[in-house]
Amino acid sequence: MTESEGASGGEVFRYGRGDEIRIYSLHVVAGGTELWRVTVRPGRPDAAIKEEDFTSVDVALRYFEEIERTLTAGGWRSVSGFRF
Repeated sequence: MTESEGASGGEVFRYGRGDEIRIYSLHVVAGGTELWRVTVRPGRPDAAIKEEDFTSVDVALRYFEEIERTLTAGGWRSVSGFRF
């Protein structure tokens, strides 16, 4: 488990390319939900960035589909997660 995975929130999906892993998770906050991306690389500290704020499930689903298309086009492969 990475240091960032212990935070509250639910993992949506995980993609890998080479020895790098990107983990996308949702965190419920006042007024909506945040999407966070954690990048894990061997020998380096985890890097976390807030990708987006959502107040609508429909918008979130469209955003997830776009992330998956972009990652796949960039040579990333799905390691785990939901299928949209």
